[in-house]
Parts: sequence; structure tokens; C-alpha cells
Amino acid sequence: MSKKEITENIKEFALKLGYTNCGFSKAEELTKNKESLINAINNGYTAEMAYLQNNLEKRANPTVLIENAKTVISVLLSYYPQQIENSSDYKISAYAHGNDYHEIMHELLNKLFEKIKEEIPAVNGRTFCDSGPVFERAWAEKSGLGWIGKNNLLINPTVGSFVIIGEIIIDHELEYDSPIEEQCGTCTLCINACPTHALTPYSLNATKCISYATNSSKSENISDFFIGKIKNEIYGCDICQAICPYNKEINNSFNKFFNQNEYVNWEKKDWENLTEEKFTKVFEKTTIKSMGFKRLKRNVNFVKNNIKVTK
Repeated sequence: MSKKEITENIKEFALKLGYTNCGFSKAEELTKNKESLINAINNGYTAEMAYLQNNLEKRANPTVLIENAKTVISVLLSYYPQQIENSSDYKISAYAHGNDYHEIMHELLNKLFEKIKEEIPAVNGRTFCDSGPVFERAWAEKSGLGWIGKNNLLINPTVGSFVIIGEIIIDHELEYDSPIEEQCGTCTLCINACPTHALTPYSLNATKCISYATNSSKSENISDFFIGKIKNEIYGCDICQAICPYNKEINNSFNKFFNQNEYVNWEKKDWENLTEEKFTKVFEKTTIKSMGFKRLKRNVNFVKNNIKVTK
């Protein structure tokens, strides 16, 4: 079969698996992205994420990460929520409404890789989804799956930004897609909506980011900087996504794998009276489990006290 036929077969199978989009790009060094990351590190914008300083050459160049890499295959998996805004007093980011996306994505990536091996028996490669030093958004953009918006997220014109990105890097040359034009234009809704001013066009200061503070930060206490800024977010933050015009009126049928769990609509008492035993049971199959009971309670207590402060 020709490269074009193999490429089309892989894309077709990816869509059958449930991915909303699949694109291909040439494996080469992403110089601009490397420079942007170095600037972010030097400016202190990456907060406690020291791992971003590791394997910088591998992150920027897949030919260093994977021997003889030729093609980066990028896929998008929609997690568009049943409801962006819900009635719960405490809110969690939409990507955590369902079960752990890492496990779901890797299972699908492995199935796609098996299909690739059928099409190219001698192929070598690796799958990635938050599992290695890879510029995921940049490769999805390069593969024509969207553009990196002013909110620093990948935006697809059809399915928006509520997407999980995955990659398969292989040592075989295929047909490559072209990037699409950036379509944010003069819109600054996401920047204006961010209560902490963590966003500047196409840049994010993690030290000011609510999502980072409530999810990734391992500090014993949330900084006083967030008093009056964090309202009811106890795990992640969707403010800059919820307001984006490209996330309006999206077809919920794109989300095929992330069923909403019971805790999405818990009342205040459910969160405030949560025990470690119940935490382990309820969140066993979710991304929230990885943060641990103590950090989740830290967030709940901060919001509880914050509500008192801001009244």
C-alpha cells in the first residue's frame, strides 16, 4: 500500500475507536516551543513543575526521544461535559467529571498502535498521553487538529478545547497534514475572565493559575494570593474554557467515554464531611485520586473559608 492509503486507513480506524480527530506531522525539532518553555522557566512561570526542565532536548525533538522518529500521530478525545456550569457549591474541572482519562486514552492508543502495526509490520514507536516529555499541544497544532489559543490550550474549531491529546511517534514516514489558521482573532474573553490574571496572550503563569494551585501544587496551604479569587473551585478550573466561543453549543455526542460521576453534583456537606475511607472508594478510578485526600481537603477548607472572607 502507498503512504497515502496507510495514512487514510489509520485515520479511519482512529475515528472508529472514538477519537474526534487524527492528524500527522513530520517528526522534527520544535525550536519555537523550546524557546517559549525556556523563557517560561526563566520567568518563574512554571512554579513547582521542575520536571519541565528535565529532558528538554527530548521534549523539543522527537528524533532524540524515539530512535529514527519520522512521524508524530496526534489524536483528540473529547470530554465535553454534560454541563459546563453545574449547581454544585464546590466545582471540579470537567476533565475529572468522569474516570481517569489516562487509562482510557492509553487503552485506545494501544489499540490504534496495533492497527498501525498491521499496516506497517516493521514499525517501531511509542504512545504518549501525559506520560513523557512531549509538546502535546504543539504536535496537535502542527498536525492540523487546531490552534493554541490565547488561553494556552489547543482549540479545535468543531469540538472546542475540552479535549485530551494523545500521540504515537513512529519510525515510518507517512502523509503529513498542514496546520490550520489560528482563529482567536481579537477576542480576549479568556484573558479578561481569569480572576487571577494568570493569562497573557498565548502564555500562562502557573504561579497565578487556579488549576495549578488546586491540582498540581503540593504546598500544605494554598497561597493567600488566591483569597477572593478562588470562589468554589476545589479541583482544577474551567473559567477560561467555559467562556471561549468555540466551546459553545458543542454536540455532547462527541464525548463517548467520560460518563459523569456522582460527585459532580455533591452538596457542600458531602465535600466537607468527606472521610479518607470514602475518598479512596469514590475516587479510586479518577484523576482526583492522585492528589490524595489531604490536598483535596486542603482545597475544600480553603474554599469554605474563602466564602466567609469574601461575603
